[in-house]
Amino acid sequence: MTALSLALLMPQQSMALTTAAQASATTAEVPDQPLAEGTLSTIGPGLYSTADKTFQVDENDVDAALIGRRHTVAEQLDGSLAKPESAPATRPEMGVFGPNWEAEFVGGQLNRKLEQQGDKIVVTDLGVDEKITYALKSSIDYPDGGGVKKYATADGSEVTATSKWNDATGTLVTTMVEVLGVDLSTVAAGDDTFTDAAGNPIPAADLKPTYKWQQAATGTDRWRVTSVGNNTYATTVQYDAKGRVFKVSTPAAGEKLATSTSVTYADTTTAAGTSFGDYTGRVKQISVTEGATTQTLARYAYDSSGLLRTVTNPSEAAEPAATYAYDGVNRLIDINSPSSGSWDLSFAGNSAAPTATVDGEAVPTPGVPVEGDAPDDTTGVTDPPPAADFPGGEITDPTSYPSKCSWARHWLYYWKTGCTSKVAHYGWHSPKWKKTPTGYWVRGINHDHCTTAPDKPLGYNFIPACDMHDYGYGLIGNTYKGYKYYLSRNKGLAVDAVFYSTLYWKTCSAYFWKSTCRSLANTYYAAVTVFGRAKNGANAT
Repeated sequence: MTALSLALLMPQQSMALTTAAQASATTAEVPDQPLAEGTLSTIGPGLYSTADKTFQVDENDVDAALIGRRHTVAEQLDGSLAKPESAPATRPEMGVFGPNWEAEFVGGQLNRKLEQQGDKIVVTDLGVDEKITYALKSSIDYPDGGGVKKYATADGSEVTATSKWNDATGTLVTTMVEVLGVDLSTVAAGDDTFTDAAGNPIPAADLKPTYKWQQAATGTDRWRVTSVGNNTYATTVQYDAKGRVFKVSTPAAGEKLATSTSVTYADTTTAAGTSFGDYTGRVKQISVTEGATTQTLARYAYDSSGLLRTVTNPSEAAEPAATYAYDGVNRLIDINSPSSGSWDLSFAGNSAAPTATVDGEAVPTPGVPVEGDAPDDTTGVTDPPPAADFPGGEITDPTSYPSKCSWARHWLYYWKTGCTSKVAHYGWHSPKWKKTPTGYWVRGINHDHCTTAPDKPLGYNFIPACDMHDYGYGLIGNTYKGYKYYLSRNKGLAVDAVFYSTLYWKTCSAYFWKSTCRSLANTYYAAVTVFGRAKNGANAT
């Protein structure tokens, strides 16, 4: 098995393919993926789709394990008021943030359903309702019980079901491994392929999105994803006796320490009257252990009806980082959070498309040029900032500057006037607006897009998100150069999380086939979190 390395994957790297690697990469015409039906519109904090008539808001609470939630308001077929969706009745672990939020642990990668239907296995991506049907291809029985069955699709995706007798429990235990038939070694002419430290291509088999399944819940819908990633790097998940996620683990790799993210659930309800508090069965808090350090990074409070009202990050402040309010049918009407900004929402008639009004400081108009922007989409390295803007020495202050630009999205989505800067990322670069396939505007630099990884894997356009990620690492890189405008060094994971969200929601949502795109988003995210180093680009400036 080939191990990933610093030279591998991502937008923050600047190592080119060697001549040998270029020669061995498979090039072919890679057509763009077909777009989704209907149109997508950004409305305030969310995305409205005319095809399925839904409005979705996604929130990310813990960057380390991509733990977040989705609030979806859907129009009703009978013409009644649009209503918020709740988790499927057979998936209580998706409803642990309240009746109008669907949990998205590991960035939504766990929200898959596996069903055995005769000689077929059907896997459904619950986030987009896309199904993969695997047909039985071979079966081997063991003499003492159990065996191995292999299922496959025409595109090469496979499920291997292995059953073994467990003497300790006296039961036959079956596990399944699902491997998507994705070939990331085939790229368009001139595009990069995934490479190792020597510049050699990573075998395609080691990069295929892989999901491991176990029967970790009760009832008829028992199968749960217990590992997601590929042969080079994977996140593992453990469930409690009630089938709820209680631990998410990532292995050590490169300079990155292993992490363990623990989810605690409330045993009693303390919310009463107008006072917020715990609610039985809901997530109470989330803590992350890295090395010898454990921090509680999210603490949740609910009202007496079980609706999520606040999320606090105790490691940063005692005051809530996010607050929510709802209307009479539990639709989100007021939100203030690092993931979505501050907005008031109102719904008219039976429409799921709200009217959104900024709550507080006006948001700069997306796409309108900002002073100091790069002049075009090709200009790369620019002149360095004036010497007067370098106070002297590296900057280790945990507070970003300007201080009002404390969230990664303030810079990467330009939510606040003044949150823009030249950046040190393999030379000095000025940012520029970039438009994702959904039409969402982000800020990025003109560098080398998704370095040593395909810019358009399988025809999905990841370029705007990669350019944005380069910009985010450059903002952190400014601290190593001592440049006065910067994003704090402790925001590296936040930049990675915005990168994932930009791929998962603001890129993949534009395409007809979303599920595969979202699996690829996880591949790219895993790479930047493990091997991304803002310091590398700064040192090369």
